[in-house]
Formats: sequence, C-alpha cells, structure tokens
Amino acid sequence: MLINGRQNQILDILADKQTVSVAELAESLNVSAVTIRADLNQLAEQGRLVRTHGGAMLVGEKTRQELTFATRQQLRGDKKVRIGELAATLVRPRDSIVLDASTTALAVGQALKNCQNLGELSILTTGVWTALELLGVSHLNIMLTGGSLRNTTGSIIGPIARDVLGKINIHKAFLGAWGVTVTHGLTDANLQEVELKQFIMERAQEVIAVVDSSKFGQVALATYAPVEKITRIVTDADAPADMVAEFRARGIEVLVADSSE
Repeated sequence: MLINGRQNQILDILADKQTVSVAELAESLNVSAVTIRADLNQLAEQGRLVRTHGGAMLVGEKTRQELTFATRQQLRGDKKVRIGELAATLVRPRDSIVLDASTTALAVGQALKNCQNLGELSILTTGVWTALELLGVSHLNIMLTGGSLRNTTGSIIGPIARDVLGKINIHKAFLGAWGVTVTHGLTDANLQEVELKQFIMERAQEVIAVVDSSKFGQVALATYAPVEKITRIVTDADAPADMVAEFRARGIEVLVADSSE
C-alpha cells in the first residue's frame, strides 16, 4: 500500500474513533508497529493529528495546535536541546537576535534562559510558542512581532511582521529549515514563511541555521537562504560527514553538538 493511502486510512479510523493505539492500527492495516509510528509522526508534524503515549488522537483545534507543536518539539528532542545549547554560546551581551518559529530555534531560547551573563540581550521572535517560553525571564528583553498567525505552527507572518523586523538591527538570526543542501541552501515548505525568512536573512549580520541532522539532504518548496548567505550551521553529531565537509569547504562554519549526555 502506498504510504499516502495508508495515512489516509489512519485518519479515517481516527475520525471514527477519535483515539487509537499503534497496536490497533498495525493490526487493522496489516503493517508493523514501526511503520505505524513513522506514519503517525509524519501526520503529527503536518498537524493532522496529535501523538499520545502508544497511539494518536484527534482533539479540539486549540489543544490540537498545542499538542502538535509539543510533538514536533519532542521529535529528535534530545538533539535539538544540544543544538540549542551550542547555538546559545554564539550570543554576546547587547546582541539583538531573531529566533524564528521553529522548534530548534525555541531550543536556543530555552538555553538562553539559563545564561545570566548576557546583559541587555534583546530577542525578537516570530514564534508565539517561543515568546511564551521566554515570558517572565527577567534578564532577557523579549519582543514578539505582530502580524498574521499560522495556526499549524504558531508562527507570525505577513507585512506587519516585516514592518517590525525592519525597525530592528539584527546581529544574529537563528533560523530553522525544512531542509538544507549545498545546492539549494536553506529551504522551507510555506511560501509566506520563506518570504519572511528572506527578509530576515537580508537584514541580519549573521545567518545561523539551527537544523538537526534529519534536515540534511532534504529540499522543500523554496529556498530562503542560498548557501553563500549562510554564516554558520549548528547541528548534531549525526549530520552526514560528507555534507558537513562540503559546507566547510564553502567557507561556512559548521558547529556540531556533542552527542554525549
């Protein structure tokens, strides 16, 4: 069975039952539990369901969005934490930085919460969840762009967001991506996200890609930062060595987070 067909069947089953276990789906569709888990993770990333312990469920819109983001955050979560911690070491006192709405950029923000020596650090974010995560952290100056809200990601897009970003001198932009290759640079799947990231990229003194190893070799709908515009890439130890070497040969600094605890 084609994967799209199987995933549609999963959604049909959930529409009927609201909640279902991996074991039930594996038996109903006559595939392995590993295959079902992969399907559920893909559908969760697309915002079409939310993962539960041992299965998946359909819920109300607001809760679905919250849990969908939480699911994305947990996928390769340990790697994102280490990427965030390493990326945070690039921030200096009195910097003004941008964190996009990606879960990996959120990990950078979480790491900065623990950095007490970054006096007068200003963080502008296009992510609602990132802003909420940093709410009440007294040693950080947090700004949230206005604009249109994307329900599936909690990201803010549109002309109002660009107007706010246009008023800021951006020292460092920490940007996630759907995919990264030497040929296509940093790519994303939503054209409005691409447009906003292009605007950020053109205004930033440094463009720092924060991407876990699963993004290497992937190409999404459109490029927002060609390879010559990328200052640094921060990733994890599972990033393909040949691609890391190729980026470094192009003059891009690639920082690799330690895989140890």
